[in-house]
Amino acid sequence: MTIQFNKKNFVIAFLMLLLCTSLSIETIVNADIEVPKNIEIPEDVDTTKVLCFLRDIFQINTDKYDATLLEASARPWNDVAYTTGQYDLAYSDYDNNDGDSGSLTVSFGFWNSGLVSCTIYPVPNYGVIHYIQKPGDDLRKTATGVLQRYQTYTQDEQITQMINLLKTADLTNGYTKTNGNLQLSVIVNDAGTSFMWSNTVNGADYSRLILGFRNGELRDFTDNRAFYVLGSTVVNVSEEQAISIALEQATSLSYTFDGEVISGFNIVNKHIQIQPSTISRQSESLLVRYPVWIVDLPLEDIYPGMISFIRVMLWTDTGEVISVQPLGSGFPNGSINNSTLESSTLSDSGLSSDANNLPLVVYLAGICIAIIIPIAIVAIVLKRKSNQK
Repeated sequence: MTIQFNKKNFVIAFLMLLLCTSLSIETIVNADIEVPKNIEIPEDVDTTKVLCFLRDIFQINTDKYDATLLEASARPWNDVAYTTGQYDLAYSDYDNNDGDSGSLTVSFGFWNSGLVSCTIYPVPNYGVIHYIQKPGDDLRKTATGVLQRYQTYTQDEQITQMINLLKTADLTNGYTKTNGNLQLSVIVNDAGTSFMWSNTVNGADYSRLILGFRNGELRDFTDNRAFYVLGSTVVNVSEEQAISIALEQATSLSYTFDGEVISGFNIVNKHIQIQPSTISRQSESLLVRYPVWIVDLPLEDIYPGMISFIRVMLWTDTGEVISVQPLGSGFPNGSINNSTLESSTLSDSGLSSDANNLPLVVYLAGICIAIIIPIAIVAIVLKRKSNQK
């Protein structure tokens, strides 16, 4: 067989070259077979749990697929080892091929030895997903079934509360309901429907379980509740008190821009915004969360450095100020000259990784996965088409 060398074939060949240089050698495994030894796997991480999870929670019929571990690597994050990787599930039941069978790419994440995320990507235009029991048209029933199976898998009593919140949820529009410290959010858009159950304190979430559905099929699973814990639930400072503290801090705030000291800010009081959040304390694990108030004080004018508001963060239990920052479209070319904050101000890098409830490594891993998956898919499809000729 002769393959014509043209631009299209060159692009595909180039993508395959990238795949070969970035991924480990493919090795076929089943759910009950050891992980290939040619791929370095961190101790205590059994990636075959992913295949069992697909079978037991997603209800994918893994017996109809050959599983290839494409990649697995670990990154340390504070006191947690975060391991990410990918499987390729190639349809293998050729004797019963109905002409509509395809393969899957599966990305996963472990924190320490526990599986915390699993996402499946059907190879485009390459067939349907094979299930032990195919999901029905009732999305509420399907999501409830996933939760029930996961509860059996984990023996997690909180899932009963999640199921109860789901019973009355509006699945046609955006929806949020809170029962005690557990909140359910339903997000509906063109990509599908997602359910997010969040553990909250003072109205801010600090850990969550997420199920993402597309066309009625479970595609995304994330659960970080076992890792994020609360260091305190105490809220001694009210919203009004937090705003008062923030205004007081703003009166003594100054920063330097181009050698000039900027101070004396005019604040638009009627547009002050306050929101609860959770972050870690500098002296403790990044996985231990404490409630904080974030107060944004809008400024009447745009100050040098494109500063348009002042953000004040403080602990809800003690009222101690964490940071005071002049912010906006740009940042001042200098430091905040406020001696009262020197001992408690968090660094910008610390805030950027803590202000969001997911660790920075999760986002970095997601970027890596987003780059690798399209390349892997192209190579897999090309390989299969070649074998069929």
